[in-house]
Amino acid sequence: MNIFNSPRLRERKQGVELMAELFKDKAKCYIIHYSCESFITNHGRTPRITSICIRNLRTAQTKSFSIHLQAQVAGLDFNNLTIEQYDTLEKEMLNDFSSFTRQSPSHKWIHWNMRDSNYGFEAINNRIKILQGQIFDISDDFKYDLPIILGQIYTFGYEKNKPKGRLLNLAERNNITTQTALTGGEEATAFDNKEYLKLHVSTLRKVDIIASIIHRIENEELKVNTPRKHIYGLTMPGIFILVKETPWLLFLIGILGYFIGSALEPVVQHVVGTDDLQTIQDTLKNSR
Repeated sequence: MNIFNSPRLRERKQGVELMAELFKDKAKCYIIHYSCESFITNHGRTPRITSICIRNLRTAQTKSFSIHLQAQVAGLDFNNLTIEQYDTLEKEMLNDFSSFTRQSPSHKWIHWNMRDSNYGFEAINNRIKILQGQIFDISDDFKYDLPIILGQIYTFGYEKNKPKGRLLNLAERNNITTQTALTGGEEATAFDNKEYLKLHVSTLRKVDIIASIIHRIENEELKVNTPRKHIYGLTMPGIFILVKETPWLLFLIGILGYFIGSALEPVVQHVVGTDDLQTIQDTLKNSR
């Protein structure tokens, strides 16, 4: 039961509870991130995927699926793949990923903005369908979008978008290394240049960054862009709503107001005089 109540505190409570679900059984939580072709410059075509990295929240063991690894297994030069070779390797990589998800039916998946058909679980499945591979099925109930949870806990002003995007900006604010992590624009350039190893290393770094952010949330050490008063809704409008939606606090303020008024009445009588005070009271009474 919450002592205080307001929309901001209720939203924060939702985020805290979602993180508590993850911390309850870390061994069954995966952090996932992936890199792909730019979905802005591909003229509406579903982006090709270059690398998927998955890290266990408790053990930190990381599983990777990437084009450059598939190419090496196939004995191909990953810096000079034809489109046909890329599609074949990508299909094998994504089938391996699908198989991995089926082995973990009750695991929770922590991700960063993987929520739509441009970039997300749906986008991966769409690419698998195009390649006629084996799609996977992860229930939405097992997907935890960390930026949404951060917004619930710290408000959605928790970090700025510029210059490097919220993930890398938040990492730098908390002294988490971003070395080898590419920005969105840098990833698009790396894909165009067929720098698949560079993309894979960036994806690995980003799952490490997400893990470090989660660790700081758990220890209540995460530094954010939002002032504490906004996090707890303690601005003037927020305090007004807090009092309005917390009955015992509203009652307490009423009682305090009554006693303060009673205590100040002799002072007011001394300052303005009893007769003047009576005149003021009669005037107020007649004006009703």
